Amino acid sequence: MLSLRCMCLLLLAGGFGAPAVAGEALSLPQAVTRALAHNPAVRAGDQTVVAAERQADLTGLAPPWMVGADVENVGGTGAVSGIRAAETTLRLGRVLERGGKRDARLAVGAIDIERSRNALDQIRLELATETTRRFVEVLADQARTTVATQDLALAHELTATVNRWVQAGRSPESDLNLMQIAEERADIEVEHAAHELAGAKVSLAALWNTVEPDFDEAAGDLFELPAIPAYEALVARLPENPTLRGLILDTRAAQARERVAAASATPDVTWHVGVRRLSTFDDTALIAGISLSLGSAKRSALSVAQSAAETEATDARAQAQRMDVRQRLFSTYQELVHARTAFEAHRDRMIPKAEAALALTRKGFDAGRLSFVALSQAQRTLLELRNAQIDAAVRYHTLLTDIERMTATAGVSSP
Repeated sequence: MLSLRCMCLLLLAGGFGAPAVAGEALSLPQAVTRALAHNPAVRAGDQTVVAAERQADLTGLAPPWMVGADVENVGGTGAVSGIRAAETTLRLGRVLERGGKRDARLAVGAIDIERSRNALDQIRLELATETTRRFVEVLADQARTTVATQDLALAHELTATVNRWVQAGRSPESDLNLMQIAEERADIEVEHAAHELAGAKVSLAALWNTVEPDFDEAAGDLFELPAIPAYEALVARLPENPTLRGLILDTRAAQARERVAAASATPDVTWHVGVRRLSTFDDTALIAGISLSLGSAKRSALSVAQSAAETEATDARAQAQRMDVRQRLFSTYQELVHARTAFEAHRDRMIPKAEAALALTRKGFDAGRLSFVALSQAQRTLLELRNAQIDAAVRYHTLLTDIERMTATAGVSSP
């Protein structure tokens, strides 16, 4: 199976070619291509990245220039009545940031962009994972439909056989009634498998925002199980998980905000220059001013303490999450090994024995040595084992996909 990460990279590079069209078989790479190209969640993630970039641009701007005007000594009494003694001032100024505040904000903006891009990677990975799960379910329902159809065909044959024996007086009519009931049940199972398959196709197509499935069938071998990767190799790849990368970025973002808080300890300087018009003297003069805020160190210390606590909390959550992911990887890996064991037991031992038992039972029934009950039980056992084999294969592929999602790396293959 192509790794989900490799899928995403190839999709971005256009590496999977033309998608399937209506009436054709759909491969897993084609399904993932469509989902990543048309699912609204990916489009939303793209726009979130754009928004983060614009926000970083905005917060990284230097303080704006400020233009102001004052009119004094207007509308008074006596010598300053009217506008005869008016003093009009025009000013131009701005805040001069000190202590590296702008660089600290730029660092926060850069990390926020990285976080949004990582979140988009996680959306893509989750979508590719879900596409794989639903694709496997389509393959499984196709296999279940085949098994149900085979069982119905066998039921038709056995009903005809029992009917001949009833007509010949070798079997009671009750055997025919029971066989006809089994035939009806098999027919119902075919109908059930068909509508389950239809629902699985709709569910898969919904991932690329399509109401009706635009493919005829899913192409793949459900019973081809890829090799199990080494557990130690999977553990080494856990840092590639976007969720864990996101936690690291959260810690870095908290540290960057802490630096912003520390930079605020240095007070900014607000300065301005301007021109004043003195109407009383009919003269003009230049003005200049400067101001400095007080108490910045105390406020900064409180902000730094708050940011430091947030950084510590974020780091602790990251450690807990890393341990949780590793524990889940171990549990999933053990279940994966068990699923393969169960599948191989059905494929290599139980189903061949059930097929041989059914063949021998049919011969014994035809020869009049075995009862209809034994024949019916042999048929039912084979049906149950075939469906159990499908369930084991689905579980294996699903667990393998879960491991791929946790490790975000190569080594998991498509059916």
